[in-house]
Amino acid sequence: MAILALVSVSAWSQQWSVPAPQQFDRAVACLEGVQSPLLVELADTQAQQARGLMQREYLGKYEGMLFRYDHKRPGYGGFWMYQTLIPLDIAYLDKQGKIVKTFTMRPCGSNDPNQCRSYSPGKPYWSVLEVNAGFFEEHNVRLGDRIYLADENGSCNNKK
Repeated sequence: MAILALVSVSAWSQQWSVPAPQQFDRAVACLEGVQSPLLVELADTQAQQARGLMQREYLGKYEGMLFRYDHKRPGYGGFWMYQTLIPLDIAYLDKQGKIVKTFTMRPCGSNDPNQCRSYSPGKPYWSVLEVNAGFFEEHNVRLGDRIYLADENGSCNNKK
């Protein structure tokens, strides 16, 4: 019986191990109504998306991470803050890059991922932007605002 319990605990801890650090491409993103562009890391692969901003201790004022998916994600499939140290604002985006839902997420603080809240938008989404907590309020970012990548010159003047 004790061996079975050890195997179960071992399997559970392996299931919830923190994904390995990843390399991320960077891009300039534009957010309607925000004067300064954002420097975002692009989480395009499953490994990058699994790792996200876990275990980061700092994120610059106009920095963030843009999770891009190649298919529509269900509204019940949200994000959590397991092993994430920085409070974050999150925006779920539709296919055109319009914000359909936002949250301010606080670090979980538990080593048990089952104790970490999931922030689900309740609406389908295609991508997600994470920035420092308070960014959306400070810049008056609202539902329906659009996020898009800058042009090849890094300019946000021409909306794509």
